[in-house]
Amino acid sequence: MFRNWFVVGALVLLFGAAAVLGFAAIFRAKSVAARIDAAAAGILAATIAAVGLGWAPLGIVPLGAAVGLAFLVFVVRIVYKGSGPGEAGRWSAIYGAAVAALSGWVLLSASSGAGTVSDHPGHQLGIILADIMGAVLMIFAATGWVLGTFAMPAESKSHAVPRLKGVREALMAAGLAVALFAIS
Repeated sequence: MFRNWFVVGALVLLFGAAAVLGFAAIFRAKSVAARIDAAAAGILAATIAAVGLGWAPLGIVPLGAAVGLAFLVFVVRIVYKGSGPGEAGRWSAIYGAAVAALSGWVLLSASSGAGTVSDHPGHQLGIILADIMGAVLMIFAATGWVLGTFAMPAESKSHAVPRLKGVREALMAAGLAVALFAIS
């Protein structure tokens, strides 16, 4: 589906870096739940990096299972919100579930678009507009993660996002923006 070398390179670079940061966050996490969240984010990023490499039509079942597992982890975290040190909040889990759902859409679109672009079932005006709006929202999300990580004023009552998580989530959001734009 992704035929442009620039798009493929951007997807592999952004999601590959996010996967490395996700797997590195497993070792820095302070709780078991935070380790599970980091592992789910790393698996999700590695899966979509594989989609960017063109493996979606050949490996839809294992890649779909990985995206589904990550989505399930975030849904469980929505239902069960821990309150210990290092625990992510419910909104973080909701965001993770939304990113997993968008990743599933990218996987589904990339796997069904193995033929010509005009044969792709998602090329209808409503879906194209939804993909482009999703890409724009993910650009805003990436910007928000970067600002929340590096540009938090000292006098603010909010806490800055940990750098490892903020950069990982910004890379994931930017990668999803590129992928959503590419499938539209």
